[in-house]
This record gives sequence, structure tokens and C-alpha cells, in this order.
Amino acid sequence: MVTHIHMIAPSYPVSLEDVQFAKQHLESLGLQVTIPPDLLGADLLCANHDEARLSHLKAALADPGADVIWLLQGGYGLTRLIPDLFFMEKPCKEKLFIGFSDGTALHVFLNQAWNWPSIHGAGALHITKQKVGAQTIEMTLHLLKEGQHSYSLPFLNPVNDKAREMSSLTGTLIGGNLCLLTCSLGTDWQINASEKILFLEDIDERGYRVDRMLVHLQQASIFNTVKAIIFGDFVGGNEANGASLIPQVLERFSNTIHVPVFRLHGCGHGKENIPLPFNKNLDFSINLP
Repeated sequence: MVTHIHMIAPSYPVSLEDVQFAKQHLESLGLQVTIPPDLLGADLLCANHDEARLSHLKAALADPGADVIWLLQGGYGLTRLIPDLFFMEKPCKEKLFIGFSDGTALHVFLNQAWNWPSIHGAGALHITKQKVGAQTIEMTLHLLKEGQHSYSLPFLNPVNDKAREMSSLTGTLIGGNLCLLTCSLGTDWQINASEKILFLEDIDERGYRVDRMLVHLQQASIFNTVKAIIFGDFVGGNEANGASLIPQVLERFSNTIHVPVFRLHGCGHGKENIPLPFNKNLDFSINLP
């Protein structure tokens, strides 16, 4: 059966040429692609005004023929739309959402409000324009054509003593971009990581900002009952002298929190962004020291 993808642009602006290229490229691979005819329009910050982007998002979620909802790219804009989704009736047919970065807001809503699985992974433009590495492209296209049944999870690297005591980690993975998850606090879609494995990544945030967001989540009790924390890639955010304080920030945090903490390279805003299944029970293997 041919996978039917409904592509959306609920975040930053994107060119019509890129949209058409992504559609043609995916169709050349044997995939069926639907794109709203009025996908793009004028807006101060986003690919279209709120009403249009919300309409496209709701149509994709409700589309009975779609198997996958794929974010073209991230940026900013989804947090403006999430509150309206709580008034939408849950569709009968479950779809698999794929996206990252700004897509974190939709991951949280779909995982928590509708209990749908999703894939933290590269946007459609990242794959079709080859803005990510060969491994990411291969794994993402394989997932689209063959489903998740043959997906192989990467190994985790332990960071703190609690993680080093473990030989495997089993649980439900959720999370996404650290900044977006911090933005969820106090909203109807606030992240609930209780008894879950929480994945965190970010881009262009200096060390003090990463530390501030982690402290914010900690003081909001988000980490109190998490099963484990996995740090993906933290890209950019160097200081004026070119050095990064982020490794030290993550190490200090890991050594002061009461839960096991791991690193997982190749997931986030780096060259590779391999797909990670959210809201499914997973078995991770650990690289033992």
C-alpha cells in the first residue's frame, strides 16, 4: 500500500518552489502527497496567517486518507495554534506526525491529548533538499515506506552514576526541543513527563540559557517523577570567544539530579537527525563503560 503523506507548513515561511520540489521528489519515490492549495500566504512571522495554518493543520489531522502528517520545516508558529486543537474532536483514524523543533508543540499535544504516537525527526524539506546526512534520509524514507516495525534504536551513552548502573532502559519516550517544552509550562498542553523518558535537544542557545531552562523545568517539578532523561544534540550557542559552556552545563545538571541521564548523538538540529518514536514503549540498549 502506498503511504499517503499530508504535508503542512504551520511554522516559518517557506518558498513555493521548495514546496513543489518536496512534493515532486517524494512522489518520484512512490509516495502519495497532499498539500493544501492555499498553503502559503502573507503573515508577519509565519508561512500563512493563523486562521489558514490552523485550517490546514485541522484538515490534515482529520484527513481520512492520510497516513502521515509531515512538517515541512520548523521555526515558529505552532504554539499559536495548539489551544484551538483542544476544541477539535479526535479523528477516528490515527496519523503519524513527523517533525521536530517547533513541531515539539504538536508532539506534546498529540502524545498527551489524543495518545497518538509520533516521530521526532527531520522535516520534509530537510530530507528532500538533503539538509541532513545520509543515515537520516535512509532511515526516514524506510520508515515512511515500511513503517516502524523494523526500526532499530540507537545505543545510549550514560552521563551520570545512576545511568552507569543500568544495562538497558525501557519506557515511553516523549519530549523534543528544550525551549518549546519550557514554553509549554502553564499552558493547557504543558509537558507531563511522569514515568516517561524525556528527550531534550536545542539549537543556538548559550550555556546560561540552557541552564536557565533546565532549572525552570526542574523548579516546575517536571523532572520529579521522570524515568530518565536523554540529551540529544545541542548545536551552536557558543560564547563570544568561540567556546561552548553547554557540555559543562549538561554535566553539572546530570550530576545533581536524582534520575539517570543519557546522551544520544545524531538526534536534533545536527547533521544527522535520526527518527525517534514518541509515545511508544521502547527498549534502549546502553553503551557500558
